[in-house]
Amino acid sequence: MHRGRRTQAEKERSARLAATKSSGSRVRVKTSNEAKPERRVSPRTGNTAVATPAPRNARGQAPATRPRSAKEDKGSSLRSSKQTPRTQPSAKPAPAARGAAAPSAAAPKAAAPDAAPAGAAPLLPATPKAARRAPIPERSPPPRPLISAAAAPQPPPQEPELDWDDMPAKPDCGVLAQRWAARGQSLFQRLTEHGIAQHEVRVDLKDGLFVWVDGEGCVSAEAHAQVLCSFCQATSVVSMGWADPLVRAAAVPRIDGMLSERDDIDEEGAWQIAMEAAEACGVSYLYRVSAPHAWYFLGLTGLSFEPTRQWFHPGPPVGLVLRALAEVRAAIEGRAEPRDVIRERLCALGNALIHQAAYTYRGTDWVARLERAGRLLLQLAKRLPRPSFGAIASGQAVEDWLCREFAMDLVKSIELLEDEWSPFS
Repeated sequence: MHRGRRTQAEKERSARLAATKSSGSRVRVKTSNEAKPERRVSPRTGNTAVATPAPRNARGQAPATRPRSAKEDKGSSLRSSKQTPRTQPSAKPAPAARGAAAPSAAAPKAAAPDAAPAGAAPLLPATPKAARRAPIPERSPPPRPLISAAAAPQPPPQEPELDWDDMPAKPDCGVLAQRWAARGQSLFQRLTEHGIAQHEVRVDLKDGLFVWVDGEGCVSAEAHAQVLCSFCQATSVVSMGWADPLVRAAAVPRIDGMLSERDDIDEEGAWQIAMEAAEACGVSYLYRVSAPHAWYFLGLTGLSFEPTRQWFHPGPPVGLVLRALAEVRAAIEGRAEPRDVIRERLCALGNALIHQAAYTYRGTDWVARLERAGRLLLQLAKRLPRPSFGAIASGQAVEDWLCREFAMDLVKSIELLEDEWSPFS
């Protein structure tokens, strides 16, 4: 009979479990800690008395907490065994007296929560306040002491950034040329107002004097002169005045940013360099004079129409002539220049000496010597013919470079001229 009752109860419980699973509701499953109700049969009446289940331990009575991570679950058993002591199992209840109800061994079990309705979201266990983590307060930086501006640390001084390749900006070529052309026109107008625009000019670099003289040699105006640069047409070289040992005493001081010598310069480039130097020196006017071996660009200041001297007597031309002859002789001996350049040197020097005899030293004892030296140099230049069909037909040598024998012949001729001028130096 008892077996039949138990079987019937088990069938009912299995049916309820199946119905609950099919409806999707959550079923409360009994754990091992929950004590199963004991069934006792009275010996007289034969009724079955259901005993009250034993109380759960302290851990089972604790409310559910939030789900733990895998790392927390791994050591949860060890921590619980050390920290929380296990609750002693409750003693079995004493047998009840006849006709008396079975006493309860412990307090009744807490009511199980109602099952969630079908289709509802699963319920999460509540978290106790003790298990909640308090937010960590943000730490503010410690207060800094007040420092006066004078006592505050100053940053280290920075080194100035210098660009050694930074050259001063040069003025536009067109603007510079117009400016100095206007100054030249202004000088010509002033000379015209005094009636001396057509007078000849003389230069005395030893005294740094630039004068205008009439046909009789009387000085009509004067100005202070300084050498800016010189231009040699034969070699196309521009040399600044401070780099020329012959005129260094009468030249302008060194100009920052300008080279002392430049090669491969034409006449326009020489004028441009002279204007840049005049602009840097702050002179009033720019004037070009011809010498036996080169052009000289002079900077004029202090123009006066009341000259201190009445007559002008040029100095001896010996120094300029000897220097020009020495330069030509060195160029021929080295044979570093082609025939065309040597020919241009000889022609330029010969024409310059003839011009000085007819112009600057007119009426002096130097006229005959200057003319003779000039004509001799022009004859030497004719011995270097230009490459043409006539020169080839006449059997003349038209090679690009001088041969050694012909070069030595030219050197001997120039040395004879130097011997004639040396006694007057």
